[in-house]
Amino acid sequence: MNLDALLQTAIEAANAGSAELVKRFRGELKIQTKTSIADYVTDADLASETAVRDVLKRLRPNDAVTGEEYDATEGTDAAYRWSIDPLDGTVNFARGLPNFAVSVAALDLATDQWVVGVVIAPALGDTFLATRGSGAFRIRDGKREAISGPPVEREARILATGFSYSAETRRAEFQKLTELMPDYVDVRRFGSAALDICHVAEGTIDAYYQVDIKEHDWAGAMLIAEEAGLEVKRPTADDEQAWAKLPA
Repeated sequence: MNLDALLQTAIEAANAGSAELVKRFRGELKIQTKTSIADYVTDADLASETAVRDVLKRLRPNDAVTGEEYDATEGTDAAYRWSIDPLDGTVNFARGLPNFAVSVAALDLATDQWVVGVVIAPALGDTFLATRGSGAFRIRDGKREAISGPPVEREARILATGFSYSAETRRAEFQKLTELMPDYVDVRRFGSAALDICHVAEGTIDAYYQVDIKEHDWAGAMLIAEEAGLEVKRPTADDEQAWAKLPA
């Protein structure tokens, strides 16, 4: 499979999801909670994921698909599995804050490698994208630029992070932050893991760390960070920590 063609599929799918979000942003929403009072799902999440899946079904009908809101589809003789976050930063979106994104990523089932990643932040006007082995890019104001992470010589470094919906996990996360902060002068929490990681990839933030993050949050952004030259750790079943930073 030509990865450029696969990337175009991911871009079209993510744009379709983004269009659904733009139509509903700062409008009246139907909001439900999932695991906690802070864990939202809105009609915008559902409309975005439906739009993304519709594009994938049309262009890649045999592939498997997993998303945040709907059941997985196994596909038929699938070559790839798509991982969708239709609205990363749902709380931001529901409160009218612009830090939210659609993430679409493709996993090569033969190699178990993430090969395409797209993260679109429609309210910020940014699109981040990568294909394995071809570098990472940001599109802003119609201009496509290669991105390569934060400058090595920067001394006043800023860490991005996020927090679990579980109070017990949050306590452990705050404890871990006290261990990390001597290497950083400040911390940012923007409310979208995918965007946090992409901000490290573009160099506006210096590192990202989080515990208890789901695949659909990191699948696209971690590939973008990796292709930007960063050292990346994806969470595993045995170790839920995730980070992206300059190589040691």
